[in-house]
Amino acid sequence: MMKKIIHFYKNVLGINMNDTQHPLVVKINSIPSATEDERKIKEHHLRTLGLSLIDIKKYDENIYNYYIKKIVNNKDISIHGHIFEINQCAHFIRTSKKGNLMFQFGDPNLNQPDFLVENFGFEITSSRFTTFNTESNPGIKLLRKFREKNKKNYANTDCVLLIDINQMSYHTIKNGQPVTPTLENIRETICKESKFGLVLYFVEFIQIDNGNLRFKGTVFRDYNKDCNPALKKMMNKNFTHGNQKLGGNLLITPN
Repeated sequence: MMKKIIHFYKNVLGINMNDTQHPLVVKINSIPSATEDERKIKEHHLRTLGLSLIDIKKYDENIYNYYIKKIVNNKDISIHGHIFEINQCAHFIRTSKKGNLMFQFGDPNLNQPDFLVENFGFEITSSRFTTFNTESNPGIKLLRKFREKNKKNYANTDCVLLIDINQMSYHTIKNGQPVTPTLENIRETICKESKFGLVLYFVEFIQIDNGNLRFKGTVFRDYNKDCNPALKKMMNKNFTHGNQKLGGNLLITPN
């Protein structure tokens, strides 16, 4: 597995494996010293990104090249947002193809969101901490990210905002201390302010079943009362199937 991963990232993507500061190189180099579960998680994330890029390339090489430029020489925290967007792009391409829906890549020069499906917009973003400490406030960080996006021209009832809150959820749970405001408090505030037709909050979780790791994801969804009915129908049919509750023996990872 490791040989295939290194070959793909080095020879196919063009990542400089000697650049020990690159986040993807750091992740790859950390695998040999990781625990068995950590190794499986890191390999899963690297494999998922690789498969997403392959699917995107098959669909449109221009989109693929756009994302390659975003990650090959990127050494700061924004790379994780690009990786999340890449995985979501591949997901939307696959789901659109399966549902016979029209997928388009958004044009930032036209103030469009990241993707368009049946002319409905999808803006993908992440709320993350560069470093986490006891003074970090996940709720305020998330609200700030939302308000940044809520000012955009594409923020309307024909558009969906998808926010990756995985890293913040991981640190909140790991810290083991109550946070104020809570996610529920923030969702209530966002519902009152949101211009978007729908706001989704994404968390990846791992179920542990007899020693096996099952990688899953859940989205918490909040519809605007004025959401375009056609958008809501498309989402319910093709993309989301209700809020899921996390329970049982679970792991959440930072990336």
